[in-house]
Amino acid sequence: MSRKTYNIVVFDGNPLHKWVDMFSGCTLSDGSTINIVQCSWLETSLTTYPGKEGCMISIAPVSSTEGVVRPQIVTLSPDFLIVRNQPRGPTPDSDMRHVLFGLMTARIPAINSLHSIYMNLERPIMFAALREIESRVGHDRFPLIPQTYYSDNNQMIIAPPFPCVLKVSFAHAGMGKIMIKDGNEFRDIASIIALNKLYCTAEPYIDAEYGIRIQKVAGTYRVMKKVFTGSSWKSQFGGASLLLEPLTDTYKFWIDECEKLFGGMEIIALDALHGKDGKDYIIELNDTAIGMLTETWEEDSVLIRNLALDKMDQIYIKNNVIRENNLII
Repeated sequence: MSRKTYNIVVFDGNPLHKWVDMFSGCTLSDGSTINIVQCSWLETSLTTYPGKEGCMISIAPVSSTEGVVRPQIVTLSPDFLIVRNQPRGPTPDSDMRHVLFGLMTARIPAINSLHSIYMNLERPIMFAALREIESRVGHDRFPLIPQTYYSDNNQMIIAPPFPCVLKVSFAHAGMGKIMIKDGNEFRDIASIIALNKLYCTAEPYIDAEYGIRIQKVAGTYRVMKKVFTGSSWKSQFGGASLLLEPLTDTYKFWIDECEKLFGGMEIIALDALHGKDGKDYIIELNDTAIGMLTETWEEDSVLIRNLALDKMDQIYIKNNVIRENNLII
């Protein structure tokens, strides 16, 4: 079996994340070499062709094994994808779902799977999956926060209990969220939502003692306690410190159940709040684009790298050996 060079495209637009260095010297089990192209979704386009596997992708790289960087363009056929950024940003010009759809059409293997990435793009789909877990194992074991869904402003007639947090459409990282204190504010925000016919969800505002993030990357767990340090109720804007905490049986159960969703996710984080009432509230699932602690980024990224190499070995080396042996027989 001849050795070759396999192309890995890493969707991570942060130039401080050195994926080329991370894979330096790495090979597959047969000695085949790895070519890394690190890029942003915003600078990627592709084409698939009938009768041909995969796709041809054009990229202005953040970095690459061959030293080509933007504004230069690289055209290649990817063999594997590592996705560390969401393909859909908060604004229309940062919506790159059309590139994701092309990669799904080409059936390119990825971490996380392209199917799970697609399913996590919209809050209601993600929340429905969490509700399935709650329904199956019980609220006591999986304390999901209650949520009201409004398909558009016309349905915003019966208000939720106040105070509540209104989350508009799909945006993440604190975007599209507002705290509503009374019915007047609720009606005001409904008039704004009417401009774009967006869906929204309402959840009770939790007066939190601290936040919890449970992370699982390639089978390795981390628990972070989020201590709020600012004046805003949003930790993304008000400030928070993250402290590593021990993994409890409860947290392990939560994240292990979530890991199974959408066919399985190797990079995943679950967010929860511990209220001043002493109760826990699971609020959100995060998939492949999870943020990682600066002090553990390299260690976590090595886990992702090793998982990618293992998966590529299985897909391109071991499966080929099995097929060749079957032909000999």
